[in-house]
Amino acid sequence: MMRRSNFLTFSPLFLLLVPFFQLSWVVGLGFTMLSSRAFNPEFKDSIYSPHFRRNTSLALLVASILEGITGFGAGPQTSNFISEITFGLLNRGLSLELHLALIMPLALLFVLHTVSGFGSLLLSKGVKTKWIYTHVIPIVWILMYLIAVYLDLEYFI
Repeated sequence: MMRRSNFLTFSPLFLLLVPFFQLSWVVGLGFTMLSSRAFNPEFKDSIYSPHFRRNTSLALLVASILEGITGFGAGPQTSNFISEITFGLLNRGLSLELHLALIMPLALLFVLHTVSGFGSLLLSKGVKTKWIYTHVIPIVWILMYLIAVYLDLEYFI
């Protein structure tokens, strides 16, 4: 069975649709609602587990590498080099579209990884107040992500 916290890991995939359907980021937040127990530190598959942090860090690494490659592919100086090493698969226009489409999944993964690490740090320091993990941290996560969505939609798309 799939872990509930993995719903949060897969939600950035839906965000690739944002340049085409600007309200598709709501689907990413909907996955948060499906994983309501993911913020409870008493469950082994919460976002505060080492397994979840490892998954988000690997997804963040892959998304960052893709963002860097597409950024170089969209640049006027380096687009020919990227086009050559990808055998013409990534031309300058496609690289720019992918570069802009990867902003929101990268932002979601970054904010999720940061909030997960902060919650793990609080757990390791002995903070036992459950409402911090089940209410405050998810609200802060959603607010940070909504700020990133607003900035992306306002200035990049």
